[in-house]
Amino acid sequence: MQDHLRYAALASTMSDDELVDAHSTIVDPENLTAEQQAIVDELVRRNFNATSAERLRP
Repeated sequence: MQDHLRYAALASTMSDDELVDAHSTIVDPENLTAEQQAIVDELVRRNFNATSAERLRP
């Protein structure tokens, strides 16, 4: 399986708290790894702000 798909599948199984914790470890948001990009993508999918990892209003 492609790495980005594997990381997306893994991120989709994480809880909101786990995603926010993982997001807090990102040091260079301009140069994300495939795993970090999957975390950011999943946060956005769940209606979180990709920059601050705070939940957006519906």
